[in-house]
Amino acid sequence: MISTSSHGGLLFPLDMFRPTMLAAALAENLLSKARNIIDATLVLARDPASPVVLARIEGSVIGDDPAAFWKEYADLAMFASQVLPRQVFLYYATGGLDRHEGFIVAQRGQPIAADDSEQDNLPPSSPDKVWPVERLCEQMQITLDDLADGFPEGYRVELSLMEPSGDDQSMLMALAGQGPEDEGADAEEPESHADTDRRRGGRRRRRPPAAGDSAPSGATAQPSKPKKITIEQDTKRRAAEKAAEAAELEQRASEVTKNLPYELDELGVVVAVKAELSETNILRNYLVSALEDRLPDGLPRSLQDPLRGKAIDFAVKVDFLSEVFLDNRPLSRPEFDARATTRALAGVEVQQLEVLAPRLRVGTLFRLERANVFISRRASQPIPEDFVLTLLRA
Repeated sequence: MISTSSHGGLLFPLDMFRPTMLAAALAENLLSKARNIIDATLVLARDPASPVVLARIEGSVIGDDPAAFWKEYADLAMFASQVLPRQVFLYYATGGLDRHEGFIVAQRGQPIAADDSEQDNLPPSSPDKVWPVERLCEQMQITLDDLADGFPEGYRVELSLMEPSGDDQSMLMALAGQGPEDEGADAEEPESHADTDRRRGGRRRRRPPAAGDSAPSGATAQPSKPKKITIEQDTKRRAAEKAAEAAELEQRASEVTKNLPYELDELGVVVAVKAELSETNILRNYLVSALEDRLPDGLPRSLQDPLRGKAIDFAVKVDFLSEVFLDNRPLSRPEFDARATTRALAGVEVQQLEVLAPRLRVGTLFRLERANVFISRRASQPIPEDFVLTLLRA
């Protein structure tokens, strides 16, 4: 059993993905480093209160310090992100007097953000709210205790890392709490959290009874084996997954364009896009050096002629400093404090630093207290000060 004083793993939203491919990707990484994974198992657990999945590896390959393992093999996040549709968070955490926490965010095989308490020089006595994994848990609306325990009341799926096999669809249904055996269940007897069924390989498994509980009165019927799928069925499923992902991206882009705040200035317009800095497919639409054709979605057509030949830039809130890069590595708090300069925005002093937004362009990060806003303009360029200050205070 993993000790709660040292734990780590991968966190990602429950979406259409193939558990067998995730296991194969992790196995490929570890085998390339000559690690023994013969007894290794990939355990997927979903938080019962939210669509967040935790992926952990169990077996001798982990050793006695899970947090140290996940930190050492942080590139597992990049491998995993190649087979998962959305961002992947690899985290590691050690409690006690030697408290140490950190995480890496990856998407499509590339690291896009990172944070580590050692880089931030956090003393162990620092309040919980400033620790990287604690803040990550708050953002995902989960608790650090539940995460450390591996979502004990959640749904579970397990598969061999060495020889990953199984019905991906059944495993996804199991993680979603929709196992085939639920179809005939009595609707008048819903499951309670205390008796939540664990999922193992797409099959239902009861938690072992607590000490003092009486043994079950009868034997439980063995569930049927997962059905095998044909190559044609698998091809259709992959096509459906891609279509679903494309539809989701289209829907997300449509949501972002509604009621877009913007501000005109001498260089053109700055648009406050309600997106994550990692959503580059959306933000690129609002990154135009000189407008020639049609306006990006969300801006009124009346701006077409006034903005012709002018720039379109975006401003976006940034949760973590490590989402931007400085000198080809994620920005840390000590680096920001050492290199940022003071600038007055509408009479209010803020910190600013020229940084790189990965897969976008160099721009400026503004910071007021704990709030950060990135704008896709150089630090030497003018900006709509009241507009940016409003975003920082929002």
